[in-house]
Amino acid sequence: MLKKIFIKNIVLIENLEINFTTGLSVLTGETGTGKSIIIDSLGLILGNRANFKLIRHGENKASVTGIFEILNNYSINNLLSSLSIETTNQLILRREISINGKSTAFVNDVPVSLNTLQRIGNILVEIQGQFENHSLLKEYNHLSLLDLYCDHSDLIKKVEKNWYDFSKKKQELEEAQSLLNKNKTDQEWIKDALNQLEKINPVENEESDLLHKRKILINQDKIISSLELARQILDSEEGLNNQIQKLSSILSKLNEIEDQDLKSMYEMTNETRLNLEELSSSLNLKSVKQNHDEQNLDYVEDRLHELRKQANKHKCKIEDLVKIQRDLNFKLTSIETNESKIIILNENLIKSLTIYEQNATKLSQERKRNAQKMIENIDRELPSLKLEDAVFKINFERFNSNNYNKTGFDKVTFKAKTNLGSDLGNLKEIASGGELSRFLLAIKVVIENNQENKTLIFDEVDSGIGGATASAVGEKLSKIGEKYQTIVVTHSPQVAAKSSHHYLIKKETLNKKAITYSNKLNENERVEEIARMLSDNKVTFEARNAAKKLLE
Repeated sequence: MLKKIFIKNIVLIENLEINFTTGLSVLTGETGTGKSIIIDSLGLILGNRANFKLIRHGENKASVTGIFEILNNYSINNLLSSLSIETTNQLILRREISINGKSTAFVNDVPVSLNTLQRIGNILVEIQGQFENHSLLKEYNHLSLLDLYCDHSDLIKKVEKNWYDFSKKKQELEEAQSLLNKNKTDQEWIKDALNQLEKINPVENEESDLLHKRKILINQDKIISSLELARQILDSEEGLNNQIQKLSSILSKLNEIEDQDLKSMYEMTNETRLNLEELSSSLNLKSVKQNHDEQNLDYVEDRLHELRKQANKHKCKIEDLVKIQRDLNFKLTSIETNESKIIILNENLIKSLTIYEQNATKLSQERKRNAQKMIENIDRELPSLKLEDAVFKINFERFNSNNYNKTGFDKVTFKAKTNLGSDLGNLKEIASGGELSRFLLAIKVVIENNQENKTLIFDEVDSGIGGATASAVGEKLSKIGEKYQTIVVTHSPQVAAKSSHHYLIKKETLNKKAITYSNKLNENERVEEIARMLSDNKVTFEARNAAKKLLE
């Protein structure tokens, strides 16, 4: 509920504060005093695009602040929580616009985007103008208005859940089919590539092993000759082995002296002798291996060439060929596996679609059953709004399967005719601004028990009507005001008389400047204002009596 609005430096308004409460409130005043400016200002804090021409002449900046009571408004509290904005029972929306084209928005003093402000505003307030902004002109609203009347949110949630489940399974199937198609397109290439890899059969760390063998084979002669020379140095008659044996024998004879230094020399010599014997054995084994190595250099070079050729083909390192072979094998196997998987996914998709269509059908049947009741109830309201010859209808079309969505498969359009003998047509084609507003009032009254708790604002909803018609509109607005906070800008004394709260918007000239201000009227002041409205600004005794009669 809107509790208070502050407007500063908007067109004729220098500083304006209006306190609102529950029920039906009307704003009246002479033409040009700034009533609609108040609605435009309210639009700024609800996220409307900024019109910088609204800034009061001579000022650099303008601002609008609205204070709302949001106790028990779960929709707005959930949204604010998702935006990490702390809340109390009150919500403060503020918008500032500057002459330099800058616009800023705040929610509880937290800067927010215009989109966020619009999301919040859409929950809090519904503004109904006469023509292009009228919600009834937007066909996408018709289904939600019907669903609001039907009050079957559980079924709507079920269909929405079914739709998301179907969409998910459809995506899974499409992804699997796409992968299968791609793999099938590449199947021959995969087979050939895998065959080539299986022929060379790459193994882990093979490149480093081959490079090592290649280095050994390139230096084979050098290694063999060096090994042979080393063996001669060790094993010849005057070689190191014989010499160390002699040395060891000499020093062993000194052990009897029991001198520690001599004993250490003997031990060192003996250790050296053992090391030389082990070295001699290793040289012999190495020489035998070198002379009997089955892999020649040509084999190693060819192997490296084949591995590099495959690595270039797959744009990878040689060490990755084992993984590439594994992946290709998996892809080839998965083609058959995916074909079976697709059969299962398709069966699951059909089941999911069946469940969706079953519940969407139930939802459609509920809509059609309640639509007839809604039509009857609205048709009963129309005569009292001086639309005696008007007829209201709800048209259903079923989307084809490609256009199914989370709301089901119904396209709902409100149709009407306003005169006898005329054809049914879309509301936006056959109804005038005043007629549209009265159709809206009838719908609001009919669905009032299920309507979200918004503040409803009607900007000159009674334009172009008077007398009994205006009185009927006032009755309906008063009835709506019993359940929702309703604010109406009106020129109709009959509508003004039905209000619970009456605000007079006046314009005065101070210091050669036009200034708009607001005054909440008491009972006597209401009589005077309604008398002015009745007598075309010339208050007469008869006008006052007529005003009192309207207020009875």
